[in-house]
Amino acid sequence: MKGSLGETTMNELWMIDAENTFTRLVANILHVKPKESLRLINVVISEASCPRDVFGIPALIRVFEAGPNGVLAPRLSAACASNAALCLLASFVGERKVGETVVTGGIAIALSHLGTRWWKDRPRNPEDFTEEEKAIVDSSIGFIRIFREQRSFKVEFKKADACFVMEKAWNPLVERIKDYDKNRATKTVDLKNIVGLISRCGELEILTKRLQKWIE
Repeated sequence: MKGSLGETTMNELWMIDAENTFTRLVANILHVKPKESLRLINVVISEASCPRDVFGIPALIRVFEAGPNGVLAPRLSAACASNAALCLLASFVGERKVGETVVTGGIAIALSHLGTRWWKDRPRNPEDFTEEEKAIVDSSIGFIRIFREQRSFKVEFKKADACFVMEKAWNPLVERIKDYDKNRATKTVDLKNIVGLISRCGELEILTKRLQKWIE
């Protein structure tokens, strides 16, 4: 994961690296290969029903500022901040159209409505996912969507915006993923993908340091 962040905008390479890490993270939790994970992520994003007219990082900032007051509270506990951040990130893929019906939930709904022939690998049963795993996967896909839009629309933003994203969205998600990997993943994820999750945590730490260095 080479490269640095740009002078005035978040560097495209950093966002691509982050997308790739989240894609592999989703693959580890689902027990599928990254290519299969990417296919699923594309389906979830393309079918998500999200009426917001602002894209990329500006959309994330707007959603967090308009969200529950607790999200921005300086003395909010780490656990509450994490839960609030994951909820808002997941909202970017949290509504999907299945036929003519809009349903809530991202990854679990997608898995439930894709036939077995769609997969080359055999993913975990949707019923086996914990609520935390669903939230982590949906939040990761939410970030992927945000970064894709940011790169596509070439939307510029200041370091202050990057600092907001890091504090309110990025850090809470990364810390939750690390805590999940350390304390609960072994109950549901097989050994091969546990090793993968450890690697993903290392990649997220590197990405965090790169982002922090740019902000400073």
